[in-house]
Amino acid sequence: MQFILILVVCFSAAAGSASAPAGSAGVPAGTQAEAPALPGRAQAPSGAVAEATLYSRKIQPLFDNRCLACHSCFNAPCQLNLQNFEGFQRGANKLNVYDGTRLKSVEPSRLWIDAHADEWRKRGFYEVSTSKDPDQNLFFQITQLRATAKDAVITKQVADTHVCAQTMTDYQLLAKNSPELGMPYGFPALSPSELATLKDWVKAGSPGPDAEEFKRQNTPSVELQTQVREWEEFLNQESLRHQLVSRYLYEHLFLAHIYFPEKPEEFFRLVRSKQSCAQGIQEIATRRPNDNPGMKKFWYCLKKFPGTVVKKTHIPYQWSPAKMARYKELFLAEGWKVSALPSYESGVAENPFVAFKDIPVKARYQFLLDDAQYQVSTFIKGPVCNGSMAVNSIQEQFYVFFLNPSSDNMVLSQKYADKAAGLLMMPGVWGSDVDIKETPLFYKKLVDHRENYRKLRIEELAKLRPEGYTLKDVWDGGGFNPNATLTVLRHDDNAVVMKGAVGDLSKTVFMLDYPLFERLVYNLVVNFDVFGNVSHQLLTRVYMDMIRMEAEELFLTFLPSEERLSYRRSWYRGLLTQAKMSYVYPTVGSAVPTGIKFNEDNNTKKQFVQKVLFFHQNETVRGGWDFINWKSLEIPDSMQGQWKVKGLDKELRKIAAVKAEAATPFSRFFPDLALLNIKTPKGLKIYSLIHNKEHENISWILGESLRMDPENDTLTVREGVWGSYPNMIFNVKENELAAFVTQVRAMKSAADYQNLVTRYGLRRSNAKFWSFYDDMHVAMRKSDPVSFGYLDLTRYELK
Repeated sequence: MQFILILVVCFSAAAGSASAPAGSAGVPAGTQAEAPALPGRAQAPSGAVAEATLYSRKIQPLFDNRCLACHSCFNAPCQLNLQNFEGFQRGANKLNVYDGTRLKSVEPSRLWIDAHADEWRKRGFYEVSTSKDPDQNLFFQITQLRATAKDAVITKQVADTHVCAQTMTDYQLLAKNSPELGMPYGFPALSPSELATLKDWVKAGSPGPDAEEFKRQNTPSVELQTQVREWEEFLNQESLRHQLVSRYLYEHLFLAHIYFPEKPEEFFRLVRSKQSCAQGIQEIATRRPNDNPGMKKFWYCLKKFPGTVVKKTHIPYQWSPAKMARYKELFLAEGWKVSALPSYESGVAENPFVAFKDIPVKARYQFLLDDAQYQVSTFIKGPVCNGSMAVNSIQEQFYVFFLNPSSDNMVLSQKYADKAAGLLMMPGVWGSDVDIKETPLFYKKLVDHRENYRKLRIEELAKLRPEGYTLKDVWDGGGFNPNATLTVLRHDDNAVVMKGAVGDLSKTVFMLDYPLFERLVYNLVVNFDVFGNVSHQLLTRVYMDMIRMEAEELFLTFLPSEERLSYRRSWYRGLLTQAKMSYVYPTVGSAVPTGIKFNEDNNTKKQFVQKVLFFHQNETVRGGWDFINWKSLEIPDSMQGQWKVKGLDKELRKIAAVKAEAATPFSRFFPDLALLNIKTPKGLKIYSLIHNKEHENISWILGESLRMDPENDTLTVREGVWGSYPNMIFNVKENELAAFVTQVRAMKSAADYQNLVTRYGLRRSNAKFWSFYDDMHVAMRKSDPVSFGYLDLTRYELK
């Protein structure tokens, strides 16, 4: 069996990675001359020309509304990122960031971080704003091509095309042989006025912001400058305790888009700087936030987010005086001591249980719990834009609960925490270049350490909770925190995290304690390198498998011992999968009792979830009831008066949480994420229609399509935009909703789905596509300005 598993690991290493393999598509838009260095918040570029606000008033808004649908983050075709002028100047690169087969890691190419100006040229990026003459300008010509080849038919999604024109000669061949690659790829061309604006801009030399405008864009607003300064002072205090806490905060918040309530549309990144924040930020660009900064003295600074926000990478996090007071209460109120700061050496930096052992465990765990939705989002959305080989290690929909800090083994026993720390090693310890020949041995070492930890944990649990866990051992949010129950919803190679129990009763449930929560953050976020080699990515993925099974196992310890194996087998069906589970994840502590009383109907998973939601957590904590999707979940008799389904919810409930059995197979034909725009007298209301694809198991990296269970597919329907990559947009008027729902319920085939699209769908070829798209973004920004970000259309249906 061990030999079989090693073969599986090696085969997977050659075929996949922790990030989705995606090709580069299209061609890059242009760049003007050499990009300026951007070392600090107040330093302006040299050589900027034309009026100060031309780019900001006309060009960037055009990029936002027509180009960011593809050109942002690592999955941008040809790495052309148009979130701001620096991205435009950087230009393009033919290297595919999501290469799941590379044997060696590559240099990181994070915009705004890894290089500036002509440094990008040395890293293989090329400019394509090749001339002031629009006829010789690659950027303008590729954009104009879409307008002159309107009837060109696309047959591939962005990720399946691999064309990056670098010269006008390349463009001429492209225009002759593949005119469908004109930009915006596969969508209506820019309007004559938009093309005229770009043409005039190219003639002027494609200028960006001048010094004054650049300074304004990179300087905190007047209303925020005091808070920014106070936070930087807080983070850069000299005591060893403060330094250790600041390092811990930075490693957990480096992905955050930090904002302040006084001006929530303005975001900041927490960075490490070579010099003081007041002198001008010089960001230290390391692969990982826990890599050695290369200098003994450095500063933590708030750097204004320099570009347009896109939804797929947007994880907002609020700072305020109240949050600072909370940090002081958690981390600095107790009299714990630090004799020496931890090093950045291998074996220390990658293991938070070693690096931060001096910070009280309860403080660390409560910090994670306070903003659990943000923390879970970091490893669900991750430091990448997509990652099917990572996200396919989770179910399509599941609830997340948390162990009460006062019940956590590590919180209760420092001696236990010290024993466990060494066993909680993670793949990051081997870095970004893992020798592929050593991968099976490293995998076995991870399994052995994990199994020893599981046994240690069960032994400690038997000492501390001999009667088993009770409801009091589930975190109740302190009676006020709505992060106590979360729901994860997956859409193919990406996912979102929501507060509350969203969707009907999930197949599996995560129960996270501190070691699980912290390992998820470090394995998938802090230690993960999207530019790493295949074995690094593979080991990250298989370790996520281990953590998932631990989280499910911890949940099962709350259920009767005699039912746990039955649930586990139902979650992991298939002979080969059962054999893998027996070898890699044998049952441990199956006789540990539960302290929760259940009735005799045997559906103990459902009973437990209902006990938590309706009796253990109050309304403030559990959030609003899901009137559209809850069907298996049963409201207690004492609360029936609160159950009132009305308005649009009443109609949409007819298609939500309905199994795709023979009589009602409609959910099978829906894409991963469809957005339903309902035009009402009060404005546009947007709902997400999320296709939950059922699996026999999710135990293998490859062959996911062979392990589907389509008869148990469902739709989860939720108001708001709950995903970054819509596959289809439907537009209906409020008085048409009943007819839309009726047609959905009558669907029996893919042809029926296409009929639905013909009647209500917004096909990418629709001449009014951009008008509907713009209206939707206006509504999104209005309804939730903090979470707003532009959508990605790289997975939109082809026809």
